Amino acid sequence: MPDFLLPRHLLKSGRSATHSVAVQNDETSLTFADFARDTARWQQTFATLAGQRISLYDEDAYQLACMLFGAWHAGKTPCLPADNLPATRAALRDIVDAFADELSPGATPAGAPSFSELCDNTARLVLFTSGSTGTPQAIDKKLGQLGEEVATLARQWEAVLQGDPVVVLGTVSHQHIYGLLFRVLWPLSAGRPFERLRSTFPETLLHRLRDTPAILVSSPAHLKRLPDTLDWASASTQIAAVFSSGGPLDKEALQRCKSLLGQAPHELYGSTETGGIATRCRQHDDEAPWQVLPGLELRVEGEQLSLRSPHLPDAHWHTTADRIRLEESGFVLLGRNDRIVKLEEKRISLDAIESALMACGAFSAVKAVVLPGAREVIGIAALPTPQGWSELARWGRREFAARHLEALKSSIIAEGLPRHWRYGARFPADAQGKVTVARLLAWFDPRRPVWHQASRSTTEAQIIIDVDAALPDFAGHFPGAPLLPGVTQLDWAIRLGRELFDLPEHFIGVDNLKFQSIISPDSQVTLSFTHDTDRHTLTFAYTSGTLQHASGRLCFGAVPC
Repeated sequence: MPDFLLPRHLLKSGRSATHSVAVQNDETSLTFADFARDTARWQQTFATLAGQRISLYDEDAYQLACMLFGAWHAGKTPCLPADNLPATRAALRDIVDAFADELSPGATPAGAPSFSELCDNTARLVLFTSGSTGTPQAIDKKLGQLGEEVATLARQWEAVLQGDPVVVLGTVSHQHIYGLLFRVLWPLSAGRPFERLRSTFPETLLHRLRDTPAILVSSPAHLKRLPDTLDWASASTQIAAVFSSGGPLDKEALQRCKSLLGQAPHELYGSTETGGIATRCRQHDDEAPWQVLPGLELRVEGEQLSLRSPHLPDAHWHTTADRIRLEESGFVLLGRNDRIVKLEEKRISLDAIESALMACGAFSAVKAVVLPGAREVIGIAALPTPQGWSELARWGRREFAARHLEALKSSIIAEGLPRHWRYGARFPADAQGKVTVARLLAWFDPRRPVWHQASRSTTEAQIIIDVDAALPDFAGHFPGAPLLPGVTQLDWAIRLGRELFDLPEHFIGVDNLKFQSIISPDSQVTLSFTHDTDRHTLTFAYTSGTLQHASGRLCFGAVPC
C-alpha cells in the first residue's frame, strides 16, 4: 500500500513531522504533523454522523486533503463535486448525507494522533465526470486505485523532478481527479509542498513563479490563455516541469507554452473513469505520439481502444469510447465513438460536422452539440477567426450560416445539418478548463443576445448586439412601448464580459451605473468594455451612433462579498 494513504506513514520514508506539506499565501508552511492533527479533527466530526456519504468542497487544497483523509479514517465515503453551485448542491442532496462545509472540525487532539490502517478495497471516493459529452456521472473509486495511480506517476516522473525542492502550483481545481492526484495526493506521497489555492489569474501565477522553484499543473485552456504581455522570461527558469490534462494541447497553445514558459508540457491522456492512460512531451517533435504509462496494457479492435490497468477496479479489459491508431513509437488519438448521435433515426458524427466547418477557415474552434427539445437538432458553438468575424459583420448572420451550411452538404446528411448557430470569443469552461456540454448549452439560452465582435485586445473590446424583438426580456416591458430593461443590460454586460475577459469567479457589484436613453426592440447597439486587470473591474458602455444608452463599472473578486 503506498505510504501516502495513511497520515502516520507520512512521517516515515525520510520525512519528519517538521517537513512542509502545504504552503500558505503568507509564505508560512504547514507540516506533516499539522496535517495529521487537522485530519484527526475532521475524523472526530465525521465519526459522529449517522450517514455514510459526505460531500467535500473547499477551494483550499490543504483543507480538502484534511477532510478527505478525515472522512476515510472515520469510515465514511467522501464525494467530490466539481463545484459548489446551488444547482450542484441541490442535485447532491439526493446522493449525500452531509456537506462538510456545513460542519466544523473537532477539537485539537491532546497528543499525537493515531490512525488505524485503511483498506484499499473498502475505503472509497466518489468523483464526478466533467460532463464533456453529457450529464456528469458519479464514478466510484477504491482507495487502492488512487494509490496505484500515484505510484504510476512516481514511476514515470519522480526521477525527472529530483533536485532542488519545488512547490506544486496549479491553475486547475483539485475537485477533479487530475487536480486531486497532481496537486494533492502525489505531493503528499512524495513529501513535496503544494500551494493551498490555485492560481486563478496569470498575474498571480507569474508572481509565484518568480519567487518559487515550481511544478505547474495546468490545462490546455489555461496554457492557451497565457498573456504574452507579461514578463514570463523572469519566471521560466524556475519551472521544473509543466503538466497539462483535460484534452490535447493544440499547436498554437503548444508553441505559446514553449515560448513563454521555456518548455513543452507533459501532456496526460485519460479520464475520470479510466485514470491516466498515456503521456507525451512535444519539446522537439510537434507530432510526437502518445506513450502508454507504465504498468498498463492496450489493445485495439478496429480503431476502438481497450485497456487493462491498475487504475481500474479490476483486472479485466475495459473498452473505452476512444479511437486510436497504433504506430511504431506510440499511438495517435482519432476521436471518440460516443460522439455519434442519432437524429431522426440517422447516425450523425459530431466530429465530422466540426471537422468540415473547421476546413472552411472561418473558425478557430467549433463545437457541435445536440439541442434538447421535442425534436432534437444540432447546434453550433463557434469561435470565429478575425476573418470570420469580418465575414459575419459583412454578410449578416443568415447569409454567414447559409454559406457554411452549403459547405457541409457534401459530407453531412440533411438530418445532421445544424439548425442553430452561436458565436463567441472563447468557449465557457469549468475550473479544470474543460468545455462541458452543459456550459455550451447556455449559449443557446434565448436570454443570451446574438452578437458579433468588432474589435478585441487583452484590455478592451467592442461588440455589436442585435436587440431582437423576440427576446423574452421585452415581455411586459412595456405593452405598447417596449424597451430593454436595465437589469437585462446589466446582465448582458456581466455575461458577455465574462466571455471576453478572464475575470474573478464572483461578481461583487456595480459602480457609477447610469441609464441615459432607452434601447428599443429590433435595434443594434455597441457594447464597449475596458478591463482593469489590476483592480479586476470592467467598465462598460452601450451606445448607438452618438446616442449614449447606459454605462457603469463592474467589480469582481475571488470570493463573494
